[in-house]
Amino acid sequence: MKKVAILPNVQKDKGLETTKRLVQYLAGKGCEPQLSKEVAELAELPQYAMEEADLYCQSDLLISLGGDGTLLGIGRRTARFDKPILGINLGTLGFLTAEEKTHAEVAIDKVLRGEYKLEKRMMLECCIAQGEGRTEGIIALNDICITRGNLYKILEFRVYVNDEYVDTLLADGVIICTPTGSTAYNLSAGGPVLKADAQIIAITPISPHTLTSRPIVISAEDVVTVEVRPSREDTPFTVSADGQDNYTLTGRNVVQIKKAEVCTTIIKTKSQSFYDVLRHKLSK
Repeated sequence: MKKVAILPNVQKDKGLETTKRLVQYLAGKGCEPQLSKEVAELAELPQYAMEEADLYCQSDLLISLGGDGTLLGIGRRTARFDKPILGINLGTLGFLTAEEKTHAEVAIDKVLRGEYKLEKRMMLECCIAQGEGRTEGIIALNDICITRGNLYKILEFRVYVNDEYVDTLLADGVIICTPTGSTAYNLSAGGPVLKADAQIIAITPISPHTLTSRPIVISAEDVVTVEVRPSREDTPFTVSADGQDNYTLTGRNVVQIKKAEVCTTIIKTKSQSFYDVLRHKLSK
């Protein structure tokens, strides 16, 4: 892996100190560090600047500097390029990252020696339909969430799986998540923890107003359709991908979610099992 893109969260990498350190380290290893034009300018390293699209297309390895949120954003932006991502944690809780920032060089050395494994993480694709209008191509690594707006108005959701009616939910929202996203918002909402490599999807209501509304788990090959029925036509609600790409809507809408054709490839440099990571992270 010669061409290595470093993709920092500039808010978390103060003064881009870790970015600069890793650029120097990679160059010393005979690699070609690459930065976006914006980051290269901020770091005063113009010799490594590239257009963002070229950065994703031409790199052999992507290094995410931040937390899980940073890696989620990179995963969505780069999924179609099918490039492996090494996550270096600059935050507090990292399920997806491979190593902490103080051991970043150790993780990089392992990758350069081929001492790593690749995890293909399933993603979701979402389409929103309102009358004649359609918004397509929304992808998520963690989850698609449909939640009420600022007004305290519960929403009514009619949920279908493969066009078969499942249930009508009265709730603050509903989460449709991948195994990767099961330890995020889904977990906080009382949803199940799913093994990372499982090919399944969880549907979890958020603060349901009936005791019979419970999370359900379906196959990754199933298609979920949610009819959103606000109590009033002007009641706002939000459809979000990984809590980062947000679409604010009103009125009746149909949201359809299915397994995406693309996936995110994450590099793991430790021999910890899924259960080791889960136990360690949840005990913090």
